[in-house]
Amino acid sequence: MRDIDAIIARLLVAHPDISAEQLTVLHPGADDDGLWFFRHPATDVEVQLESSTGIFPFLFESSGSADRLTAGTVEQAIAFVAAGLGLSGPAA
Repeated sequence: MRDIDAIIARLLVAHPDISAEQLTVLHPGADDDGLWFFRHPATDVEVQLESSTGIFPFLFESSGSADRLTAGTVEQAIAFVAAGLGLSGPAA
């Protein structure tokens, strides 16, 4: 299991309404598809995690902020995504 798979699985347990979608590329295998978008119906903000391999580290960015952060653990990535989407607690 790649790190991104663990992140998505744990986010969905904590926040079942989150949607996670990997970038769809024109040329799979040739184009870098290491970008995952996260959304939640409670906000218009979209956040993303980027890693060409799906393993750490991940670059975190959000449409709601100019900050670019680096996540080095599953817990850190989950915290960045949840905070970026304005979610708190075990199931917002």
